[in-house]
Amino acid sequence: MVDIKTLPAWQQKILGQLDGRLATSYVADDPDCLLAEESLQKVIVENGFQLYFYEDSIELRHFLSTQLIADQGGCVISVDSDNNDINALPYDLLCKAKRLSVSLGDCFPELAYSVLKSLQAEELNALGTALEEYAPGQLNESSSCDFVLRHVFKLAPEVIQTSSDLLRSLLRLHYRDVELPYLLKQRLIALIAQRKQFVSWPLEEIVSSKQSFFAFLQRHWSAYINEVVGLLEQGTREPKAIYQVLGKNEERVILPFGHDDVRIYIDNLFLEGYLTPVEEDAPDRLIGHWSLVGVLQDPGEELKKRVSGLLKLCGETLPAEGDRHQQWQQYAYRWAELSASYHSHRSQLSATQAIVDDYAELQQKVDNSFSDWMLDKYTGLHNHPPTPPVMLHHIPRAMAREMDNSKTAKTALILVDGLAIDQWITTRSQLKFDGPEVESLVESAVFAWVPTVTSVSRQALFSAKAPYQFANTIATTSSEPKAWLQFWQDHGMDESQVFYKKSLGTDNVEALIDELSDRRLRAVGLVINTVDDMMHGMQLGAAGMHDQVKLWAEGGYLQRLIEGLLDGGFSIHLTSDHGNVEAVGSGKIKEGAVAESRGERARVYKTEGLMKSVDFSASDAVVWPRTGLPSDYWPVVMKGRKAFVAQDEKIVGHGGIAVEEVIVPYITVKRDSNEK
Repeated sequence: MVDIKTLPAWQQKILGQLDGRLATSYVADDPDCLLAEESLQKVIVENGFQLYFYEDSIELRHFLSTQLIADQGGCVISVDSDNNDINALPYDLLCKAKRLSVSLGDCFPELAYSVLKSLQAEELNALGTALEEYAPGQLNESSSCDFVLRHVFKLAPEVIQTSSDLLRSLLRLHYRDVELPYLLKQRLIALIAQRKQFVSWPLEEIVSSKQSFFAFLQRHWSAYINEVVGLLEQGTREPKAIYQVLGKNEERVILPFGHDDVRIYIDNLFLEGYLTPVEEDAPDRLIGHWSLVGVLQDPGEELKKRVSGLLKLCGETLPAEGDRHQQWQQYAYRWAELSASYHSHRSQLSATQAIVDDYAELQQKVDNSFSDWMLDKYTGLHNHPPTPPVMLHHIPRAMAREMDNSKTAKTALILVDGLAIDQWITTRSQLKFDGPEVESLVESAVFAWVPTVTSVSRQALFSAKAPYQFANTIATTSSEPKAWLQFWQDHGMDESQVFYKKSLGTDNVEALIDELSDRRLRAVGLVINTVDDMMHGMQLGAAGMHDQVKLWAEGGYLQRLIEGLLDGGFSIHLTSDHGNVEAVGSGKIKEGAVAESRGERARVYKTEGLMKSVDFSASDAVVWPRTGLPSDYWPVVMKGRKAFVAQDEKIVGHGGIAVEEVIVPYITVKRDSNEK
C-alpha cells in the first residue's frame, strides 16, 4: 500500500476528496487528465475504486454493466471536460455519483495555466516538489516557462553560454527521449537566440526535433574527425570549437565533441544507432584517441565492439522494479538495437563465446525483470488517456484528436502484423526518410494487449476499444473493417471517407496507392501481413526472421507505400499488434479439448475451472490478470522464452509477455513538424 503522505501535495489534494464512505461512484471533472498520473491511479485502485476515462456514454454503460459489476467495487470516472460534456453522462449515474473537481489551476495556482496544460501528468511531480522547495510566488507565462524548464526538464538557459553548454543541454534532452512541449521549446529558442554566439545556429531545427538534432551532429562529425587527424600530427589532441557561416551554402563548423560534458554521450550515440561511424582513409592515425568510436574499422571488430558495448549499456540501464512504463518503452529500443545486431550477425558472433554467454545471461535478466514488472504494473496502462498513446487502442483516438483540428486533414494507420521493435530497426535500416517529403518522423513505442495474439491486440487497435468491449468477436479479426468504419463514423465521417484493407505487403503497391488516391478518403487503415506470415513456420529462429524482414524491406514496398501516402497528404501512424520471440518447447500441455485457444505462447479458457484443470507446472507459464478482458476469457501466458510445443522444439512465436512481444514500435511520419 502507498502511504498517501509520501505523495506530492497536489496528489494529496485530489485524494483528500475521495472517500468510499461518502460515495461509491465519483465523476471527476478532469480537463487536464490529472488522474492519469501512475502513482495517483495506484492509490485510487488500492482504495477500492476502478478508474475509467470517459469517451462516450455507450462505452461507459458497457463498462459499468460488465467490468464494474463483476468486481462489486466503486468507480471514479474521469471526464476530460475540454473535449466532453460532463452532463452527457447517463442521468442515473450523475444523480447518485459525487462530483469531483480536478484541475491544474487548483493544484498549481502559482503558474500560468498555458504552461501547466502543456505538461504530462508524471512531469507534475517534479514541478510540485520544486514549488514546495523554492516557493517562487505568482509567475507569468514567461517566468512559468523558465521555472518549468529549469526544475522539470533540467534546462537552465542562463547558463548556456558556449557551444559545449548548448550541446550538453540538448544531448540531455534528446538522449533521454524527452519531448519538450511546444511552448517551452519556443521560450528556450528565444532565450538562446538572444546570445550573439548562437546567431548562426539552426536553433529551431535542433531544439524542436530529436531527429534533426542527431542529423545535425552526424553532419558535422566528419569535419571534427578531419580536424582531429590534422591536429594530432601537430601534437594537439582537441580542436577549438568553431561555428562560422561564410556564405549562403558555405560554412566552417567544428563542434566541441571532445568536451568532457559532450563526450560522455558520444559512445552511446554510436552504440545505439543515433549516429553512424564515418569512413576515414587511415583510421590507424586515430588509435589512442577517443573519437575512434565513430570511425569505421575492420567490420568484424566493429561488430564485436558494438555488441559488447550494447551488452554493457543494456546491463547498466535495465529498469528497476518500481520504474514507470516510460522507462521500459525507452529501454525496449535499446534492447532492440542489441537484439537486431546480435541476431542479424549470429553466425559471426557465435565464434566469440563470451558474447554468446553474456547475451544469454542478460536476456534472462531482462525476461525476469520485465515479467515481474508486467504482473505488477501492466493492468493500469489501459486507463491512460489517449495522448500520448500508451497502448494500441489509444492510437486511433490520438489520430482522431489530431483530425479534430482540421476538416481537411487525412490520416493513415499502417499495421505491420507481428513486427517486433528489433525487426523494425532492421526494417528502418533499409528505408530512407531524409527526403523533402518527410519533415517529421518520431519513433516511440506502445504496449500491445495481453495475450499478445492478433485477434485480441489487432482488434483492440482497429476498434479503439479494450477487449471486453468486443467479447463476441475476440476470437476473430473478421469484424475489423466494420469496427474501423464505426470508430470514424462516431467521429463524424461518412463511409466514403474511410478505407480498410488487409493481406498487404507482397501485392502491387502501385495499385494500392492508386486506390488510396481517392480524394474523398480521410481515414485509412492498412494491414501488412508479410512479417506475421514469415513468422509462422519459421525454422531458422530469430536470425532467420531478421534475414527475411531485411529482404522484404529491401524490396521497397513499405518505402513506396509511405511515399505514396505522404504524396496524398496523409499523416502516417505505423505500428504492430504484437512482436515475436524465438522460443523453445517445454512440452505439449495435456488438456484435451478444454482450451478455447491453443497458441504456442498462450492458452485461453472459457472458465476458471477449466483453466485450473490443466497442469502448467512443467512450463514457464503464468495465469494472466483479466483486467480489460471479457468475463469468459481466462488466459495463461508464457514468460521467458518457452513455448507450449514439443520438448526442445524451436519456434518463433507470440502470445506471451516477453518485452519483444509486448512493447511494439509506434512511428509517426508527417510532412509538417510545426506544432500548434
